[in-house]
Amino acid sequence: SSGPGELFYKKKRWQRFLVLIAGVTFNVLLAYVLFAGLSMAGVEESVLRDQPARIGVVAPDSPADKAGLRQGDVITKVDGQAVANWDETRYQIAMLTQKTYDVTVLRNGEKKTFSVTPITTQFLRQPMGEIGVGSSLPPVVGAIRDPSPALKAGLEPGDRILSLNGEGMTYFDQLPAALARSGDKPADFVIEREGARREVTITPEWSEKDKRFMVGISPEESVFVKYPFPACLGKAWRITESMSTLVYRTIKGLVQRKVALSTLSGPVSIAYFSGEAARAGLNPLLWFVALISLQLGLFNLLPIPALDGGQLFILTIEGIVRRDLPMLVKERILQVGFGLLIVLMAFVLIIDTAKFFH
Repeated sequence: SSGPGELFYKKKRWQRFLVLIAGVTFNVLLAYVLFAGLSMAGVEESVLRDQPARIGVVAPDSPADKAGLRQGDVITKVDGQAVANWDETRYQIAMLTQKTYDVTVLRNGEKKTFSVTPITTQFLRQPMGEIGVGSSLPPVVGAIRDPSPALKAGLEPGDRILSLNGEGMTYFDQLPAALARSGDKPADFVIEREGARREVTITPEWSEKDKRFMVGISPEESVFVKYPFPACLGKAWRITESMSTLVYRTIKGLVQRKVALSTLSGPVSIAYFSGEAARAGLNPLLWFVALISLQLGLFNLLPIPALDGGQLFILTIEGIVRRDLPMLVKERILQVGFGLLIVLMAFVLIIDTAKFFH
């Protein structure tokens, strides 16, 4: 008699293909449906999403400053990857943590390319690339921490900061440097509220967590956008496509050693992010579930024999040679693939755990 496993391999190749691709398909489909639902409910989008990535500020002595990037430059490519706005630019910069790469900008209508060597920072215990450029967000208050010096001084969301200690503010990202120069001394703010100018004095406080002086304000950097049906379907496709290419670029960066191995996340980070997302609310949690489902599906497509992608690769070879490989050969390939997968999982687990115990 034949066992279930043997029966599967006796099926026609196209039938085996459909079975193997089904898991990946439903992973991606679940992510797409969740993205569509979240788009209908409303998603946070950058206020600069329709604008090019114009540099608002370059931090002194930063990698960008040393490379020659300047305020007003419009970033068009990062490491050869075209970027259309600040969201795409931030993703690409944050992903690249190792090795020098090229940044292409438009300066006064002329294309220029600079070689930048990034530094690595931490966000939610994950390594992120940083080159020291700030966006061109306007100096408008989006949120105020409670308690904070800004709240005590009477600042409100929607206030536009015109100047700080007499220094004009064109972009929000100019504020940290201006506050650093002020230190713990009272700083004179000129703000605009409903068309009227007001003068406010605020004394910055040192943040041990951020290692800088702060007044407790964040910029108005996003808007809440709802996509009605069927526009939500197109939005969900764009999100799915963007996240899928991000996974591909991450794998490519790992192979090229431009992305640090410490960016890999395992069960420890997933549990940590799940907790953070759950505390943030239902929408962030569902967004995280969609991302995990999508990445799981894409990971399963990798040509590792123990994964569906490896089986599909073998099936493709069998289709080309028009005959099935011997069962013994398949078993040996699966055993080797399973061993490699176990080693990979152990390696990722060690790296992942180290992020929380150092």
